[in-house]
Amino acid sequence: MRDLLNSAFYHRRVVAIVFCTIIALGVIAAILLPPTYRAEARLLPLSAGIYDMQSANSAPSPNQALDPLEVVNVEMQLLASMEIHRSLVRKALGPGATTAEVNAELNALEANLHVTKATDANVIELSYTARDPAKAADMLRRLLAEYFEARANVLTSGRVAFLVGQRDKVKAQLDAANAGIVVYQQQNNVVDIAAQIAGAVQQDDLLRQHKLDAEASLADGRQSVATLQSGARSVPAQVELYSDNAESARTIGEMQAQVLQLQSRRADLASRYMAGAPLVVQVDKQIAGLQSAIARQKGNLVATRRTGRNQYYDSSQDRLTQAKATIAGEAARSTALNAQIGASRTRLNQLIAIQDTISRLRLDRDVLADTFRTLSTQVEQARVQLNQTTSAGSPNVRIIEAPTTPSKRSNPPMLLVAGSIVAAIMIAGAVLLVLTSLRDTFLAPQEVERVLGLPVLYAPFQRRDGAIGAGRRDFGRLIAAIDGHGPHSARTVLLLAPNSRRSLQEAALGLGAALNRRTPGRVMLVRFADGAPVPSTGSEMQIDMVEGMATGVIGTAACSNRRLDAKLLADLASHFDYVIVTAPPTATSFESIELSTAVDAVVLVLDAEGTRRPVARDLVLQTTNAGSGILGVMLLGRRQHIPQLLYRLLIERRSPTP
Repeated sequence: MRDLLNSAFYHRRVVAIVFCTIIALGVIAAILLPPTYRAEARLLPLSAGIYDMQSANSAPSPNQALDPLEVVNVEMQLLASMEIHRSLVRKALGPGATTAEVNAELNALEANLHVTKATDANVIELSYTARDPAKAADMLRRLLAEYFEARANVLTSGRVAFLVGQRDKVKAQLDAANAGIVVYQQQNNVVDIAAQIAGAVQQDDLLRQHKLDAEASLADGRQSVATLQSGARSVPAQVELYSDNAESARTIGEMQAQVLQLQSRRADLASRYMAGAPLVVQVDKQIAGLQSAIARQKGNLVATRRTGRNQYYDSSQDRLTQAKATIAGEAARSTALNAQIGASRTRLNQLIAIQDTISRLRLDRDVLADTFRTLSTQVEQARVQLNQTTSAGSPNVRIIEAPTTPSKRSNPPMLLVAGSIVAAIMIAGAVLLVLTSLRDTFLAPQEVERVLGLPVLYAPFQRRDGAIGAGRRDFGRLIAAIDGHGPHSARTVLLLAPNSRRSLQEAALGLGAALNRRTPGRVMLVRFADGAPVPSTGSEMQIDMVEGMATGVIGTAACSNRRLDAKLLADLASHFDYVIVTAPPTATSFESIELSTAVDAVVLVLDAEGTRRPVARDLVLQTTNAGSGILGVMLLGRRQHIPQLLYRLLIERRSPTP
């Protein structure tokens, strides 16, 4: 805060001039600037109408829907179009306007018209500034009318005719696709391909089932023939019918009847079982036993016999013939079924291929039909849009705020004055910042301590008569630092200044007077000067008394002549309590830096608002490199830039300065 106020009041003249100049310019501009009025209008663009790319009876997909911001940008480009503005100007000036007049009016329109987008909404804001409020509102109305007319020409010109042509082309392709499907079906004798394929599949399954039944019947017939043939081999064609031995004949006849029954039974079993089945084997054993008994019985009989046709043999032959006929029929049926199955499979494959072709043709036809419906819908929409886009009722752009005649100025004088005050504050602050950054001198002790890293031991405000303080209280910190330096205090103190002899003299006299009040007669002021004599010892030195203090002059040659300066200062320090040494400024003589090694302490003497910061830093660096210790800094010529009342109110109340 202290540095800011110091800089502000130090450069107060420049800052005040800049501040007052800018405010004066603002007041003059507020007085001389003619009044202007701004008419405004707002438009709301919508993603509908020509921007709606959705298909008929369906919502737009995410990649089809336009971003509302893109719609706003398109409409803003149309509103800012040079052609619309030029057409508006030509209509306003009439057909007799020259090119120069049109260009001048066009430039005025471009300068006063502003087309922007609202910050928090997709709304277009239009404003036109003019000295006449009625003219500003009328210009916006004519601009909107011209915009809607040009918009209709740009966005819908030729759209209906183009869509009708595309629809007719698709209609012709659709008719050709339908005709192609009909011709192909007629060429392949197809009416309902799905029903025909289903019938073919059902017929193929039925034929395969019949084939399986025929193969089973054929296998059964062949097994029956084999069985009948095996059984018929042992059946004789002739059998005995009569014998005169009644009892024997009757017995034999009964036995033969049994044999016949058994043979009939065996034939029946043979037709149902295999030849080695237990039932068949048992019947064969019974037949063989009866035949053996009959043979034995016949060997014992002598009688007249009569033989006849064996009915069982004939029955077996009939059954065998019937079985062979059945086998032949089933074989012929199986062959016919194989041929029918092959033909059915061929026809089924043909129908499947035909169905694939018809499906492809129908798919192409459906695509064309969807395209035709979409184009038909777009044609109707384009016709509606063509009628709507020429007026403010467009489905894409709605006027939410129509232009009205403004009643208030757009440049009120108080606004200009307030703006000039704000600008004056900002520019004056910037000027102050620049001046502060360019200033390389010291105004306050805090700046010295911050830049050089050394304590400021003496920094009084300059009195009105230009003199510095000479009381012990004014030099209290410096005297305390001199007494506290080293184990035996600092007996010899060198006052070192970069470029001011007057500052050295004032500092030496003030410090000497303060020390003389403490120890009267025990303070000596020694000045090293060019061309002055160089005594060999301190007793040879000419000493004068000034205001109760001893003074003397030594030539600067002593600093380089076998370093007599250290010897002379040591002799003087043995006779006086304090020896204050001054030397030529370091800007004119380097002996001052050499002399700093011959004293107990070094105190830098700087001029406030006079010593530049780089010079002070170089002096500190040279003294430090020479091996001398710097006790502190005396800042002379410091002025009170901050008013005393403000200083006490803002600074001393917060952090009192000791």
